[in-house]
Amino acid sequence: MKKSHFSKTLIIAAVSLVVASSCSKQNDLAPDPVAQNNAVATTAKSLLTSSYTITFEGIGRGYMADTTSYGDNAYSSWGGTQIAPYTHSPSNLKFAIKGAGSGPVDYYNGGFVVSDWNYKSNIPGKSGDWWYSYLNQCSVYSGTHGAKNGGYGGSSNFAVLFGYVDAWNASYATRPVMNFTSGSGVVDGMYICLSSYTYGVIQNGNAFGSSGTATPLKDIANGEGYIKLLAYGYNGSTPTNNGDPVEIYLARYSNHLPVVSPLTAWTYFDLSDLGTVTRVEFNFEGNDNGSYGLNTPAYICIDNVDVTI
Repeated sequence: MKKSHFSKTLIIAAVSLVVASSCSKQNDLAPDPVAQNNAVATTAKSLLTSSYTITFEGIGRGYMADTTSYGDNAYSSWGGTQIAPYTHSPSNLKFAIKGAGSGPVDYYNGGFVVSDWNYKSNIPGKSGDWWYSYLNQCSVYSGTHGAKNGGYGGSSNFAVLFGYVDAWNASYATRPVMNFTSGSGVVDGMYICLSSYTYGVIQNGNAFGSSGTATPLKDIANGEGYIKLLAYGYNGSTPTNNGDPVEIYLARYSNHLPVVSPLTAWTYFDLSDLGTVTRVEFNFEGNDNGSYGLNTPAYICIDNVDVTI
């Protein structure tokens, strides 16, 4: 805690120096806010000393969706021991289902589960759209089918992020949150890959869309379908990066052809522009919407999260 307080004091001093330097220029030239913000972020990060890559490997099974690829133990209806939130040590960056720590939780409320499932097609006893339904929501579309090597670089474990807020659910939903349980730091970036559920619906559609029939994303909005992930930074109650998110397309089509092919290879998502944060909030946006909001499943798998504190 002393180290965190010391760093914050230095950051405030650094901000003051940047502002003072800007004011020493010609009085008829207003300081460039973008240049100022970049200088502050660079100075703040230079005061951070320890870097970590969170791989989710080697953690206890009690932190994982360890029952089925649906993740039965991520719900209050599970009869056994429920999944526990995972906090990385020593960075104190936490990955949890919404409400974790205050009683039984339900993954349908959003958040993170750690997983090692990678079913990319139906398994014995399953048929139809099982592999791209919520019943397989904890699988990543990567690696050798069923071999539990779908993480980044062929590793076993990864985390699955779920949840979003839009005009349909804003009255009760909240964005999934990755937060520091103490102190602050820079979440430099992470690798992302589509879940099997999301990828399958992108490719094949499902019956929840506005048409009531299964429509692939490439055929949505006259061939202009898309889905993207957004990340917002906060330092306490203050938004970082001028309140703007950083974002990445998970799939995007124009004239029915891929402009960004669905991300089935682990792809780096750079979050460093968010600067020093106490938490990062995520959201999804897309244009395949139906009566209940976003039709494309709001899931993304993450791995090798880079953190500097």
